[in-house]
Amino acid sequence: MTKSTNEADRHSTFPEDFQDTGNRSALTGFDVLVFSILLIFGAVPLFFYQRLSDSLGDTVFFADCARFLLAHGSYGINGHSETTQPPGLSAILAILFAIFGYSYAICLKAMAAFELLGVLAAYVFLRRFIHKSVAAVICVLLITSPSEFQTATQSVWPCFPVFFTTMVALLAFEECEKAPTRTGKIIWVLVLTVAMASSLMIATASLALLAAMAAAITFTFFRDGRMGWARLKTFLPVFAIAIVVQGYWMHRKPDPLEWPLAGYPGPYLQQLKVKSGNDPELGMATLADIPVRIETNLFDQVDKLSQLVMRHGVNTNKTSVLVVPILGIAIGWGYCLFQTGGRRPLEWYFAGYEFIYLMWPWRTEPRFLIPIAPLACFYLWNGIKATPALACARPRLVGIALFPLAVFFSILGGIWIHAHWSNRGQGNYLVELLEVLWLLSAAGAAWMAYTGLPLPVFVATSGPGKWLAGLRGPYQASPRRIVQCAAGAIVLLLVGIGLSMEARIARDNLQNPDLAVIGSATEPLGLDVESALWVRSHTPATSVVMARHVPVVFHYSGRAVVWFAPISNPDVLMQGIVRHGVDYVIVIKHRSPYYLPDDDYCFDRLLTVHGDAFRMVFRDSNARIYQVEKKLATSFVSGHPPRPAQRWLVQVSGASRPRTFSLGS
Repeated sequence: MTKSTNEADRHSTFPEDFQDTGNRSALTGFDVLVFSILLIFGAVPLFFYQRLSDSLGDTVFFADCARFLLAHGSYGINGHSETTQPPGLSAILAILFAIFGYSYAICLKAMAAFELLGVLAAYVFLRRFIHKSVAAVICVLLITSPSEFQTATQSVWPCFPVFFTTMVALLAFEECEKAPTRTGKIIWVLVLTVAMASSLMIATASLALLAAMAAAITFTFFRDGRMGWARLKTFLPVFAIAIVVQGYWMHRKPDPLEWPLAGYPGPYLQQLKVKSGNDPELGMATLADIPVRIETNLFDQVDKLSQLVMRHGVNTNKTSVLVVPILGIAIGWGYCLFQTGGRRPLEWYFAGYEFIYLMWPWRTEPRFLIPIAPLACFYLWNGIKATPALACARPRLVGIALFPLAVFFSILGGIWIHAHWSNRGQGNYLVELLEVLWLLSAAGAAWMAYTGLPLPVFVATSGPGKWLAGLRGPYQASPRRIVQCAAGAIVLLLVGIGLSMEARIARDNLQNPDLAVIGSATEPLGLDVESALWVRSHTPATSVVMARHVPVVFHYSGRAVVWFAPISNPDVLMQGIVRHGVDYVIVIKHRSPYYLPDDDYCFDRLLTVHGDAFRMVFRDSNARIYQVEKKLATSFVSGHPPRPAQRWLVQVSGASRPRTFSLGS
């Protein structure tokens, strides 16, 4: 750190007890109190999970893979070897099933346990770099988040186990560096190796952690070659084992693709090539799509982070609002990178993980953010803390950089406010407040750029700085203490709001709905379950079914399932049905389709061309099941060779969806 930066820290108006104070390895009474609070709040999901006899979502895939592992020793379902999702979560569930027997409750309790362990590990890790009270606030806000509570008590995803293992890996790396004895260093290297290998086997995104360690050691070589060699020798076994584990997983040969469709179920790099993973028929992405994808994912992540921490999302159209936490996190990340010289893997892991999901062509979900949510809050806090220090150390540079940004977002905010007031006669208090702050920031940035001096409010020796640091009023309450009390009140309010929202979710979880009557009113895949149960009771065991949500239909029907790919070209669908020997097709109009075009849209196109090859055997309000007339279907395919690319324009529910596809594209 430069001399000017140190001076800026000394002159900052932030209180000393909210700044880094060195090693905090020793546990204190405050730590015990925080652990107790986290244990109490974290234990709630263990008792208030969703009371279903079985999973209703696609996450039943992990449980079925675990059961197949126990029964046959191989990883996959539906007669296919799985090569997209790593086997770590299924292996964990297999161990639990071997001990306690199969139940959906065991899966949900495992998610709740990993959530609690992850938050505890995050607190132990964060308290080494920021004040314990700040680390405690971050972890308490996350453990009482309704969004995280709902995810942990209603679904089974790798995000919670990998949250725990990556936090342990980051902690082990730091502890290994500080271990005073050789024995202690060996123990922490073993912990790091197990945590790293487990992370890679649970989620592919954990490659960011391996790359982060390599980057940290590389930057150590630039600063101190001798220390770089020492680090490399210490962590070389970790790299070796991690590479072997990842190589073992990646060498698995995938099964032939069922459909000529880009994206899923291909590997990550292949999925990046499509414009949209949820709507693969939009075609391949171009260079012009990448900035749009990054912007969309970035704003969606801020919205999801706001849901986790603030209990309420942010309209992704409010750019002037969304950019505030983005700038705060970016400044905090850059400041920490500068302080550590790039020699800490934490910064590279956060950047690598963010890069993976900013490039991700699928719809953003809260589970993507859970493993790094504490780190995002950590960098946001560092951004808040670093801003006055940077303004004092480099006022002209900060002013020159901030002024155009403040002016730009002031204009955006003004346009948004004008549009809403003129069209609807109402504004938004948050946007209007931030508009004032952007205008003040623009004025302050212009002053710093012109004078080359920091704003007086940031300098402790100035009049405003003395007032902020001094005591005023009859009760000797300083502005610093007022800010701390206000922040504490806001945290308590957010915790209270979070707990009240969790109580409503817990009440719904305990209602114990009957699987036989689940419908689309409460469960997005309820109709898939209902249709699969009908197939189980009305079709031969040797039947082959085509359905959109393969894990759910396979689990409940007990039949071989072919993926109903989101393809609206009837020739491609018909050839796939004949090629895979499909006997029944489940067609559902989903309320919120995960894949586009939805089942009904694709199949209605098929019926218009090959309607005689299908006979409806079941119909509900939004679900249909068709039996395939094998002879007619085969004759259609053999008698009609693939047609050249053509444009399909069909009117559905008053809206048209024109698309151009070539067979086999």
